[in-house]
Amino acid sequence: MTITASEARKLSDDLDRGLSLPAAWYNDPALSALEMERIFRRTWQYVGRTEQVAQVGDYFTGAVGDIPVIIVRTADGLQGLVNVCRHRRHLVASGEGNRKIFQCPYHAWTYELDGRLRTAPRSERETSFCKEDYPLLPLQVATWGRWIFANPDLDAPPLSDLLGDLPQIVARAGIDIDALQFWGREEWARDANWKIMIENFLECYHCPVQHPGFSAVIDVRPDAYSLKEYRWHSSQCGSVRETISGKEPPYDAAGDVREAQYHFLWPNFTISINPGRPNLSLDVWLPDGPGRTHGFSEHYFGADVPRDWAEDMIQFNAQVGAEDDRLTDSVERGVRCGFPDQGRFLVDSEHLCIHFQKLVLAALT
Repeated sequence: MTITASEARKLSDDLDRGLSLPAAWYNDPALSALEMERIFRRTWQYVGRTEQVAQVGDYFTGAVGDIPVIIVRTADGLQGLVNVCRHRRHLVASGEGNRKIFQCPYHAWTYELDGRLRTAPRSERETSFCKEDYPLLPLQVATWGRWIFANPDLDAPPLSDLLGDLPQIVARAGIDIDALQFWGREEWARDANWKIMIENFLECYHCPVQHPGFSAVIDVRPDAYSLKEYRWHSSQCGSVRETISGKEPPYDAAGDVREAQYHFLWPNFTISINPGRPNLSLDVWLPDGPGRTHGFSEHYFGADVPRDWAEDMIQFNAQVGAEDDRLTDSVERGVRCGFPDQGRFLVDSEHLCIHFQKLVLAALT
Protein backbone atom coordinates (compact mmCIF):
# COMPACT_ATOMS: atom_id res chain seq x y z
CA MET A 1 0.00 0.00 0.00
CA THR A 2 1.25 3.49 -0.83
CA ILE A 3 0.03 6.88 0.36
CA THR A 4 0.73 9.70 -2.07
CA ALA A 5 2.16 13.05 -1.02
CA SER A 6 -1.08 14.82 -1.92
CA GLU A 7 -3.10 12.35 0.17
CA ALA A 8 -0.75 12.90 3.10
CA ARG A 9 -1.07 16.69 2.82
CA LYS A 10 -4.86 16.47 2.76
CA LEU A 11 -4.92 14.21 5.80
CA SER A 12 -2.55 16.52 7.67
CA ASP A 13 -4.79 19.50 6.87
CA ASP A 14 -7.83 17.52 8.00
CA LEU A 15 -6.15 16.73 11.33
CA ASP A 16 -5.34 20.41 11.86
CA ARG A 17 -9.06 21.14 11.44
CA GLY A 18 -10.09 18.37 13.84
CA LEU A 19 -11.10 15.70 11.32
CA SER A 20 -9.85 12.23 12.16
CA LEU A 21 -8.06 9.72 9.98
CA PRO A 22 -10.48 7.92 7.62
CA ALA A 23 -12.11 4.61 8.50
CA ALA A 24 -9.77 2.69 6.16
CA TRP A 25 -6.88 3.62 8.43
CA TYR A 26 -8.49 1.40 11.05
CA ASN A 27 -9.93 -1.47 9.03
CA ASP A 28 -7.74 -1.95 5.93
CA PRO A 29 -5.47 -5.04 6.30
CA ALA A 30 -2.92 -3.50 3.91
CA LEU A 31 -2.60 -0.43 6.09
CA SER A 32 -2.32 -2.61 9.20
CA ALA A 33 0.59 -4.43 7.54
CA LEU A 34 2.20 -1.09 6.68
CA GLU A 35 1.93 -0.03 10.32
CA MET A 36 3.74 -3.16 11.41
CA GLU A 37 6.54 -2.52 8.91
CA ARG A 38 7.00 1.22 9.40
CA ILE A 39 6.04 1.68 13.05
CA PHE A 40 6.47 -1.49 15.05
CA ARG A 41 9.64 -2.68 13.32
CA ARG A 42 11.35 0.72 13.68
CA THR A 43 10.57 1.95 17.19
CA TRP A 44 11.54 1.48 20.83
CA GLN A 45 9.11 -0.76 22.70
CA TYR A 46 8.97 -1.91 26.31
CA VAL A 47 9.73 -5.59 26.84
CA GLY A 48 10.54 -6.22 30.52
CA ARG A 49 12.50 -5.40 33.67
CA THR A 50 16.18 -5.49 34.54
CA GLU A 51 15.50 -7.67 37.61
CA GLN A 52 14.43 -10.42 35.22
CA VAL A 53 17.98 -10.52 33.85
CA ALA A 54 20.05 -9.76 36.93
CA GLN A 55 22.65 -12.54 36.51
CA VAL A 56 24.72 -13.65 33.53
CA GLY A 57 22.65 -16.18 31.61
CA ASP A 58 19.28 -14.84 32.81
CA TYR A 59 16.92 -14.32 29.88
CA PHE A 60 13.28 -13.76 29.02
CA THR A 61 11.35 -13.82 25.77
CA GLY A 62 8.83 -11.33 24.45
CA ALA A 63 7.86 -9.47 21.31
CA VAL A 64 8.54 -6.16 19.59
CA GLY A 65 5.62 -5.70 17.25
CA ASP A 66 5.36 -9.07 15.49
CA ILE A 67 9.04 -9.94 16.04
CA PRO A 68 9.76 -12.52 18.77
CA VAL A 69 12.75 -11.46 20.87
CA ILE A 70 15.13 -12.68 23.55
CA ILE A 71 16.55 -10.34 26.20
CA VAL A 72 19.59 -11.87 27.92
CA ARG A 73 22.31 -10.83 30.35
CA THR A 74 25.75 -11.66 28.97
CA ALA A 75 29.13 -11.04 30.57
CA ASP A 76 29.21 -7.76 28.64
CA GLY A 77 25.73 -6.56 29.65
CA LEU A 78 22.22 -6.65 28.22
CA GLN A 79 21.78 -8.20 24.78
CA GLY A 80 18.72 -8.22 22.54
CA LEU A 81 18.29 -10.96 19.93
CA VAL A 82 15.65 -11.89 17.40
CA ASN A 83 14.26 -15.17 18.70
CA VAL A 84 14.34 -16.92 15.31
CA CYS A 85 16.83 -19.63 14.33
CA ARG A 86 18.94 -18.84 11.26
CA HIS A 87 18.34 -22.37 9.94
CA ARG A 88 14.62 -23.03 9.41
CA ARG A 89 13.35 -20.05 11.47
CA HIS A 90 12.01 -22.01 14.41
CA LEU A 91 11.77 -20.05 17.67
CA VAL A 92 14.94 -20.67 19.63
CA ALA A 93 13.83 -19.98 23.21
CA SER A 94 10.63 -19.74 25.23
CA GLY A 95 9.62 -18.39 28.61
CA GLU A 96 12.39 -17.17 30.89
CA GLY A 97 15.16 -18.64 33.01
CA ASN A 98 18.93 -19.01 32.97
CA ARG A 99 20.99 -20.57 30.17
CA LYS A 100 24.64 -21.05 29.30
CA ILE A 101 23.70 -21.31 25.61
CA PHE A 102 20.57 -21.17 23.44
CA GLN A 103 19.73 -24.28 21.45
CA CYS A 104 17.00 -24.41 18.82
CA PRO A 105 14.76 -27.42 19.60
CA TYR A 106 14.17 -28.18 15.90
CA HIS A 107 17.64 -29.27 14.70
CA ALA A 108 19.83 -28.31 17.68
CA TRP A 109 21.57 -25.34 16.17
CA THR A 110 23.30 -23.88 19.22
CA TYR A 111 24.08 -20.23 19.93
CA GLU A 112 26.19 -18.37 22.46
CA LEU A 113 24.40 -15.95 24.78
CA ASP A 114 25.48 -13.06 22.56
CA GLY A 115 23.91 -14.76 19.53
CA ARG A 116 27.01 -16.20 17.85
CA LEU A 117 26.41 -19.60 16.27
CA ARG A 118 28.41 -22.20 18.21
CA THR A 119 27.46 -25.43 16.45
CA ALA A 120 25.19 -26.59 13.65
CA PRO A 121 25.00 -30.40 13.39
CA ARG A 122 26.30 -31.74 10.05
CA SER A 123 27.45 -28.30 8.92
CA GLU A 124 30.98 -29.71 8.67
CA ARG A 125 29.74 -31.70 5.67
CA GLU A 126 28.94 -28.44 3.85
CA THR A 127 31.84 -27.09 1.77
CA SER A 128 30.75 -23.44 1.93
CA PHE A 129 29.23 -23.20 5.40
CA CYS A 130 30.71 -20.54 7.74
CA LYS A 131 29.35 -20.31 11.29
CA GLU A 132 30.22 -16.64 11.53
CA ASP A 133 27.67 -15.89 8.81
CA TYR A 134 24.67 -17.09 10.84
CA PRO A 135 24.38 -15.47 14.28
CA LEU A 136 21.01 -14.66 15.78
CA LEU A 137 20.04 -11.22 14.52
CA PRO A 138 20.65 -8.40 17.02
CA LEU A 139 18.32 -5.73 18.41
CA GLN A 140 19.08 -2.40 20.02
CA VAL A 141 18.47 -2.53 23.78
CA ALA A 142 18.34 0.36 26.25
CA THR A 143 16.85 1.08 29.65
CA TRP A 144 14.81 3.68 31.45
CA GLY A 145 15.67 2.84 35.04
CA ARG A 146 14.59 -0.76 35.56
CA TRP A 147 12.56 -0.86 32.33
CA ILE A 148 14.07 -2.48 29.24
CA PHE A 149 13.17 -1.30 25.74
CA ALA A 150 14.16 -2.96 22.47
CA ASN A 151 14.22 -1.74 18.87
CA PRO A 152 14.66 -3.86 15.70
CA ASP A 153 16.02 -0.82 13.84
CA LEU A 154 19.77 -0.78 14.50
CA ASP A 155 20.02 2.73 13.03
CA ALA A 156 17.25 4.27 15.13
CA PRO A 157 18.08 7.24 17.40
CA PRO A 158 18.73 6.40 21.06
CA LEU A 159 15.92 5.75 23.54
CA SER A 160 16.79 8.98 25.37
CA ASP A 161 15.66 10.96 22.31
CA LEU A 162 12.26 9.30 22.52
CA LEU A 163 11.88 9.80 26.29
CA GLY A 164 12.66 13.50 26.33
CA ASP A 165 11.41 15.02 29.62
CA LEU A 166 9.13 12.11 30.49
CA PRO A 167 11.33 10.64 33.27
CA GLN A 168 11.45 14.04 35.00
CA ILE A 169 7.67 14.48 34.71
CA VAL A 170 7.06 11.06 36.30
CA ALA A 171 9.51 11.90 39.11
CA ARG A 172 7.58 15.11 39.74
CA ALA A 173 4.64 13.02 40.95
CA GLY A 174 6.88 11.57 43.68
CA ILE A 175 7.42 8.28 41.84
CA ASP A 176 10.82 6.55 41.78
CA ILE A 177 10.27 3.70 39.34
CA ASP A 178 13.32 1.81 40.60
CA ALA A 179 12.05 1.91 44.21
CA LEU A 180 8.61 0.53 43.36
CA GLN A 181 7.86 -3.13 43.91
CA PHE A 182 6.68 -5.12 40.92
CA TRP A 183 3.25 -6.52 41.75
CA GLY A 184 2.37 -8.55 38.66
CA ARG A 185 1.68 -8.71 34.93
CA GLU A 186 -1.51 -9.70 33.16
CA GLU A 187 -2.09 -10.26 29.46
CA TRP A 188 -5.23 -9.18 27.65
CA ALA A 189 -6.82 -9.00 24.19
CA ARG A 190 -9.64 -6.87 22.77
CA ASP A 191 -11.66 -6.70 19.56
CA ALA A 192 -10.69 -3.14 18.66
CA ASN A 193 -7.98 -1.48 16.59
CA TRP A 194 -4.92 -0.46 18.62
CA LYS A 195 -5.29 3.19 17.59
CA ILE A 196 -8.88 3.32 18.83
CA MET A 197 -7.73 2.05 22.22
CA ILE A 198 -4.85 4.51 22.52
CA GLU A 199 -7.01 7.42 21.35
CA ASN A 200 -9.46 6.60 24.12
CA PHE A 201 -6.57 6.70 26.61
CA LEU A 202 -5.49 10.10 25.30
CA GLU A 203 -8.56 12.12 26.28
CA CYS A 204 -10.65 12.62 29.39
CA TYR A 205 -13.51 14.36 27.62
CA HIS A 206 -15.48 11.15 28.21
CA CYS A 207 -14.50 10.81 31.89
CA PRO A 208 -17.41 12.69 33.54
CA VAL A 209 -19.92 10.58 31.61
CA GLN A 210 -18.22 7.18 31.50
CA HIS A 211 -15.95 7.06 34.57
CA PRO A 212 -17.94 8.19 37.63
CA GLY A 213 -15.52 6.53 40.07
CA PHE A 214 -12.47 8.03 38.37
CA SER A 215 -14.11 11.46 38.25
CA ALA A 216 -14.99 11.22 41.93
CA VAL A 217 -11.28 11.06 42.81
CA ILE A 218 -9.65 13.22 40.12
CA ASP A 219 -10.69 16.71 39.09
CA VAL A 220 -11.44 16.28 35.39
CA ARG A 221 -12.85 19.74 34.71
CA PRO A 222 -11.18 21.12 31.55
CA ASP A 223 -9.58 24.03 33.42
CA ALA A 224 -8.16 21.71 36.09
CA TYR A 225 -7.07 18.72 33.96
CA SER A 226 -4.05 19.51 31.78
CA LEU A 227 -3.21 18.01 28.40
CA LYS A 228 0.29 18.57 27.04
CA GLU A 229 1.99 17.19 23.95
CA TYR A 230 5.72 16.74 23.39
CA ARG A 231 7.67 15.43 20.40
CA TRP A 232 7.26 11.71 21.10
CA HIS A 233 5.04 11.57 24.16
CA SER A 234 2.07 13.30 25.72
CA SER A 235 0.87 13.82 29.27
CA GLN A 236 -2.40 14.28 31.12
CA CYS A 237 -2.22 15.57 34.68
CA GLY A 238 -4.95 16.21 37.22
CA SER A 239 -5.16 16.98 40.91
CA VAL A 240 -6.99 14.87 43.47
CA ARG A 241 -10.34 16.18 44.62
CA GLU A 242 -9.92 17.36 48.20
CA THR A 243 -13.64 17.15 48.92
CA ILE A 244 -16.18 14.80 47.41
CA SER A 245 -19.83 15.59 47.93
CA GLY A 246 -22.54 13.03 47.43
CA LYS A 247 -20.19 10.34 46.11
CA GLU A 248 -18.42 7.42 47.70
CA PRO A 249 -14.79 7.37 46.45
CA PRO A 250 -13.73 4.05 44.95
CA TYR A 251 -10.52 3.97 47.02
CA ASP A 252 -8.72 5.97 49.71
CA ALA A 253 -6.80 8.67 47.82
CA ALA A 254 -4.94 9.93 50.88
CA GLY A 255 -1.16 9.78 50.46
CA ASP A 256 1.95 11.49 49.17
CA VAL A 257 1.00 11.27 45.49
CA ARG A 258 -1.24 14.29 44.92
CA GLU A 259 -1.06 14.54 41.14
CA ALA A 260 -2.62 12.03 38.78
CA GLN A 261 -0.49 11.46 35.69
CA TYR A 262 -1.32 9.54 32.52
CA HIS A 263 1.40 9.37 29.88
CA PHE A 264 1.66 8.02 26.35
CA LEU A 265 5.05 7.19 24.81
CA TRP A 266 5.19 6.52 21.07
CA PRO A 267 4.17 4.14 19.70
CA ASN A 268 2.40 1.87 22.22
CA PHE A 269 3.46 2.44 25.85
CA THR A 270 1.25 4.09 28.48
CA ILE A 271 1.76 4.90 32.15
CA SER A 272 -0.94 5.58 34.75
CA ILE A 273 -0.23 7.09 38.18
CA ASN A 274 -3.22 7.63 40.47
CA PRO A 275 -3.39 9.90 43.54
CA GLY A 276 -2.75 8.30 46.92
CA ARG A 277 0.09 6.03 47.91
CA PRO A 278 2.98 5.38 45.48
CA ASN A 279 1.56 3.42 42.55
CA LEU A 280 2.10 3.00 38.83
CA SER A 281 0.64 0.81 36.14
CA LEU A 282 1.78 0.47 32.54
CA ASP A 283 0.28 -0.98 29.41
CA VAL A 284 1.74 -2.13 26.11
CA TRP A 285 -0.65 -2.19 23.14
CA LEU A 286 0.15 -4.39 20.11
CA PRO A 287 -1.94 -4.65 16.94
CA ASP A 288 -3.19 -8.08 15.97
CA GLY A 289 -4.47 -7.31 12.49
CA PRO A 290 -6.69 -4.30 11.79
CA GLY A 291 -9.50 -5.08 14.25
CA ARG A 292 -7.87 -6.66 17.28
CA THR A 293 -5.33 -5.59 19.90
CA HIS A 294 -3.42 -7.62 22.45
CA GLY A 295 -0.99 -6.55 25.12
CA PHE A 296 -0.16 -6.66 28.79
CA SER A 297 -0.46 -4.58 31.94
CA GLU A 298 2.00 -4.34 34.83
CA HIS A 299 1.33 -3.03 38.35
CA TYR A 300 3.84 -1.43 40.73
CA PHE A 301 3.50 -0.12 44.30
CA GLY A 302 5.67 1.50 46.94
CA ALA A 303 7.36 -0.86 49.40
CA ASP A 304 5.20 0.37 52.31
CA VAL A 305 1.86 0.20 50.51
CA PRO A 306 -0.55 -2.15 52.36
CA ARG A 307 -1.76 -5.12 50.38
CA ASP A 308 -5.44 -4.20 50.75
CA TRP A 309 -4.77 -0.69 49.36
CA ALA A 310 -2.86 -2.16 46.39
CA GLU A 311 -5.71 -4.58 45.70
CA ASP A 312 -8.21 -1.71 45.85
CA MET A 313 -6.09 0.21 43.32
CA ILE A 314 -5.85 -2.77 40.97
CA GLN A 315 -9.62 -3.16 41.18
CA PHE A 316 -10.05 0.58 40.52
CA ASN A 317 -7.86 0.34 37.40
CA ALA A 318 -9.76 -2.78 36.27
CA GLN A 319 -13.09 -1.00 36.63
CA VAL A 320 -11.89 1.99 34.58
CA GLY A 321 -10.44 -0.43 32.02
CA ALA A 322 -13.73 -2.32 31.72
CA GLU A 323 -15.58 0.95 31.18
CA ASP A 324 -13.08 1.90 28.47
CA ASP A 325 -13.32 -1.52 26.80
CA ARG A 326 -17.06 -1.09 26.29
CA LEU A 327 -16.38 2.25 24.61
CA THR A 328 -13.60 1.07 22.30
CA ASP A 329 -15.54 -2.08 21.32
CA SER A 330 -18.40 0.17 20.26
CA VAL A 331 -16.12 2.56 18.35
CA GLU A 332 -14.60 -0.42 16.54
CA ARG A 333 -18.05 -1.49 15.36
CA GLY A 334 -18.77 2.06 14.18
CA VAL A 335 -15.47 2.39 12.33
CA ARG A 336 -15.94 -0.95 10.57
CA CYS A 337 -19.12 0.23 8.87
CA GLY A 338 -17.27 3.19 7.35
CA PHE A 339 -20.07 5.72 7.88
CA PRO A 340 -19.10 8.46 8.50
CA ASP A 341 -15.68 8.08 6.93
CA GLN A 342 -14.09 10.60 9.33
CA GLY A 343 -14.89 11.60 12.88
CA ARG A 344 -14.61 15.13 14.29
CA PHE A 345 -12.31 15.78 17.26
CA LEU A 346 -12.80 18.74 19.58
CA VAL A 347 -9.40 20.38 19.16
CA ASP A 348 -9.35 21.90 22.65
CA SER A 349 -10.28 18.70 24.52
CA GLU A 350 -8.86 16.02 22.22
CA HIS A 351 -5.69 17.51 20.80
CA LEU A 352 -3.58 14.66 22.21
CA CYS A 353 -5.55 12.31 19.91
CA ILE A 354 -4.68 14.58 16.98
CA HIS A 355 -1.02 14.60 18.06
CA PHE A 356 -1.05 10.78 18.08
CA GLN A 357 -2.72 10.55 14.66
CA LYS A 358 -0.12 12.94 13.23
CA LEU A 359 2.63 10.61 14.49
CA VAL A 360 0.90 7.69 12.76
CA LEU A 361 0.50 9.70 9.55
CA ALA A 362 4.14 10.79 9.56
CA ALA A 363 5.37 7.24 10.15
CA LEU A 364 3.38 5.85 7.23
CA THR A 365 4.03 8.63 4.73
